[in-house]
Amino acid sequence: MNLQTREHKLIEEIKQWTGDTGIGDDCAILPNGHLVTCDTLVEGTHFVTGQIDFADLGWKSVAVNLSDIAAMAGRPRQLVVSLTMPKMLPHLDFQKLYQAMIDCARAYRCQIIGGDLTAGPQLVITITCLGDVHEQGCLKRTSAKPGHVVVVTGDFGASAAGLWLLQAGESNCGKYSYLLERHCRPRPRLADAWSLVSKTGSAKAALMDASDGLADALVQISRGSGVGMEIDLDRLPIHSQTKEVAKPAQVDPLDWALYGGEDYELVGTVDPAIWNEFSKAPETENLFWAIGTVTEKSGVSAKGAGKAKMELDLLQSFQHF
Repeated sequence: MNLQTREHKLIEEIKQWTGDTGIGDDCAILPNGHLVTCDTLVEGTHFVTGQIDFADLGWKSVAVNLSDIAAMAGRPRQLVVSLTMPKMLPHLDFQKLYQAMIDCARAYRCQIIGGDLTAGPQLVITITCLGDVHEQGCLKRTSAKPGHVVVVTGDFGASAAGLWLLQAGESNCGKYSYLLERHCRPRPRLADAWSLVSKTGSAKAALMDASDGLADALVQISRGSGVGMEIDLDRLPIHSQTKEVAKPAQVDPLDWALYGGEDYELVGTVDPAIWNEFSKAPETENLFWAIGTVTEKSGVSAKGAGKAKMELDLLQSFQHF
């Protein structure tokens, strides 16, 4: 059982060096009630030019930042964009990239207000997003409590399946447009997060996004809150297209769902009394799906889907370091 990656260890060291125990959430919370987050996409690590259209890349680079704001139920306001670009990048590609960033920002009612341009050997996109704490409070990954219901939005594994299609040269396959869309143009779950925090406030729910995979999010909430979880694998939402593509890829779709990453769905826990009301209300029904329960015993265990009880292994996730 491996529940801590090298990245997690480095973050813990940074927290010790800075003396700031608040480091580690999806956003930093500033004293004036604002949120700030920063994400970087690096050519060769997060994307390969030629496999993804520059318009899709521009949209995605903004959307992943907005997902961090959604993970704390915040409201995004401004974006600062810094680009490192090869000197020979065609102007048309630059225009497509930047226009798509503007389009994504406008779609979610925020604005690009500045940034930086530099030259370098490969394309690197770094975006900082500023936002406001929701008027009902801020959801953090450290608020899970025993007895809470573990909940998620959307479905998992679709982005990993979409990436496999791109790498296999199937980017023009309209049959799997859902998977390609999920990988290339993720949709930050802002409205879903606002619905949740409006019902729970800041004290009766925990939340984060699943950018590094569902398993990683479950472990981080568990560790940050000092609780455990029991997950029902039979209840994990996995799209039919993900299951279909997993066959030629010779991958267990459950592995994509748990460890594939880049789904940018929300993962959280909710007080059971609130969940019972929230999940049945017409305006919020089917926004989130229950997949397990929070326990007092530490660690995250899972069973179902024809598998015996197992512990999650984060070394199966993508490793930056």
